[in-house]
Amino acid sequence: MSSKILSVLDSKRSRKKPDFDPAEFDGSESTAPKEPHFRGLPNKALIGITVTLCLFGLMSVFSASAPEALNYYHDATAYLRKQTIACMIGLFAMFTISRYDYRRLRKWSWPVAIVACILLSLTMVPGLSTEAFGASRWIEIGPFQFQPSEAAKVGALLLLASGLSKHFWWKREMLLRIGLVMIMAAIVVKQPDLGSTLMILSILATLLYVSGTNQMLLFIALMGGAALVWHKIQSTPYQMARIESWLNPYTNPQKEGWNIIQAQLAIGSGGLFGLGYGRSLQKLHYLPVQHADFIFAVIAEELGLLGCMSLMGLFIIFGYYGYKTALDARTLFGRLLAIGITSSICVQATVNIMVTTGILPVTGITLPFISYGGSSLVITLSMVGILLSVSRDRDQPPEDESAEGFTE
Repeated sequence: MSSKILSVLDSKRSRKKPDFDPAEFDGSESTAPKEPHFRGLPNKALIGITVTLCLFGLMSVFSASAPEALNYYHDATAYLRKQTIACMIGLFAMFTISRYDYRRLRKWSWPVAIVACILLSLTMVPGLSTEAFGASRWIEIGPFQFQPSEAAKVGALLLLASGLSKHFWWKREMLLRIGLVMIMAAIVVKQPDLGSTLMILSILATLLYVSGTNQMLLFIALMGGAALVWHKIQSTPYQMARIESWLNPYTNPQKEGWNIIQAQLAIGSGGLFGLGYGRSLQKLHYLPVQHADFIFAVIAEELGLLGCMSLMGLFIIFGYYGYKTALDARTLFGRLLAIGITSSICVQATVNIMVTTGILPVTGITLPFISYGGSSLVITLSMVGILLSVSRDRDQPPEDESAEGFTE
């Protein structure tokens, strides 16, 4: 697949000039205006799926958060209103970015990555960050809270895609970019947020793999990374407790095993058709963070297996059109962007569902488009905007041939 997506030779062959130029034949210069390369409409299927997922998410957030919002704010719609505002901002950003020529994002790759790294560093400064659930992952600006690790995903994606579209991974330019991404991941680990760290590293591994990096080297790097992650888990008591509770949640059902047990009870009680929208019992202060990390369990309880299959089907369709956009992209930079964005969203959704169902240990990763979280939703929709921008670039080959291919 990677050879089909990233074949530089095919790209160069498709950009060869025609042997016959009418302007040269009649001795005159063509006065017709040069037709712009960046044209075409964004993929309507991607827009439809994204909007559908957002509406599904708003409905799920309202149902899952109503009891907690009523208890703390005396308003059942408190979380829904915040999520709706974030959704509107995200959709505006998505449609605005989709009209922007994604090739111009090359020049923004370093600034975005550096700003993201600085914001991540601010979370380590006492007084500037907001601590919740034992982690300093948020920066509070007035009434708003922002999670810099979400911006780090975009920074890492742009930095790696722009670099790998012009350089081999072992070039000095790429090693600097990989080093900055590793610094981002190291800061996120210190917050601590192992789930977001793994998502950033998954973007790095995915783009290195599809760009043709030696698979044996990648395998060795992954094994080394896995060893470091395991050492970090062993040295962190609460993370080790999560692993033990995942293997047998009933060894400590009132503490570490509580999340998994309550999620499984919610999923099991949903059956085939569910209890009905708004009728979940586990969300009544039994299932923790039921409107964020474990929102899939509430969906399973209320909408049943059919509702869960419908939601997973939407993510599968999103992945199909996302990778199709990568295959249809006319530039290597566009292909890498489309692959990175689609893989990031689909992998995150898969991990969240596997955590909720008990297949993986608890990681704190949210469900894209669905879980409550303003910064996550806005950043995810902005990434979809870049994907839509790439989908518009499928009618003509790029004008600037020097912008593509590897440099020696």
